[in-house]
Formats: sequence, structure tokens, C-alpha cells
Amino acid sequence: MKLSIINKLQQSKVKIALGLLILCSSLTTQAQNGTYEKKAANGAYGIISFQKNGDKVTAEIFSWWNTKSAQMGSYSGKGTLQQNRVVLHSEENDPGCVVTLNLIQGKIKASFNNCNTDHLTTDFDGLYNKITNAVAGEYIVKVPKAYFYRKPDAGSKLKTYVLKGDKVRLDIDRIGASTQNWLFVYFVGKDGKETAGYIPISNLSLTD
Repeated sequence: MKLSIINKLQQSKVKIALGLLILCSSLTTQAQNGTYEKKAANGAYGIISFQKNGDKVTAEIFSWWNTKSAQMGSYSGKGTLQQNRVVLHSEENDPGCVVTLNLIQGKIKASFNNCNTDHLTTDFDGLYNKITNAVAGEYIVKVPKAYFYRKPDAGSKLKTYVLKGDKVRLDIDRIGASTQNWLFVYFVGKDGKETAGYIPISNLSLTD
């Protein structure tokens, strides 16, 4: 009888441990959503905007070569996450370009294969560190009035603002200027005039 009880207790402990492992793994993967950056010694950098919904991944990638020709690269793709690894597929980029992303302890390890046409070479392979929880895309203003700021601090408030319900854009090529609490976005008015600047992330919500 005692042996039976002990076995049941051990089985319960195993189930609890497995449950916690699955939960932690799920939370870790969800926490991976955001934008990541890898900088090179010569000033070049790569940026990955990573968004996961279930096991479906959408990613935008931007590279800046820091050359006189102002060369840059871009990639936009989707894929299915399996064991914290996703191979992206794109309808816009060179079909021969293979982009692989691995989620590793709060970072993303990227590799680019045959992506020279899209200006993403193996120079941009490696670990990317998170710079913000935000991702590239369209955001809607959720407060009555959201002011623009010249810098990501409360002391640089500008006179320009957007109203609740207005939509602003966070582009992949500008996201590197953002921080955890501030997004560098732009707004296009009805007259076609563009206004750009920092807005607190707490004032915005990502649209579907």
C-alpha cells in the first residue's frame, strides 16, 4: 500500500514538473515577441521584427550596410514555429533566399542563405538582442491626445499631436530608434503632410 502511494506521488510530481516546463516554454516563446538588433563593428546593423501568434510567425527584417552607397536590405516572411525554430517563406522576396530564426534564451539567432539579392548576407548572421517589445506595423492612438516628442524623454514635448483613433506607423527601418517605452512613429494627415517623432508606447495599441 505504501509503495503504491509513493508511486502515485512520484507520478504526480513528474506531471507537475512537465506541466511547469511546458508553461515556462510557452511564456518564454510569447516573451520573444518584439524587435531585435545586431550591430557590427563597422556600424552596419540588422533588425528583426518578430511576432508570434500560436505557432505562426510573422517577421520583418531590415539591414543597413553603412556604406557610401547607402545600401540596405529587407525581407518579409512567415513560417511555423517548431521547437523554437522557424524557416521563413516569402511571397515578396527572392524564392531562393532561406531565412532561419532560432529562439534562444530571450534572443534570436538568425541565418541567411542565398539571400544576396535581398542584400542579406551571412555578415548579418548571428545573435540579435531585443531592443523593444514593439513590432513594426500600424498602431492606433488610444488616449484623447498623444503628443509627439523630439527625443524619447518627457522633457522634449512638441506642439504637434494626434487624436484618439488616429493611426500612426512604426516602420522597420525606423524601429531602431525606438526604446522599451517610446516608439519613433510617423503620421500622415489628410493633407498628405507627414509628422514624425516619439510617442510613449502606453498611448498606442497595435492594430490587428
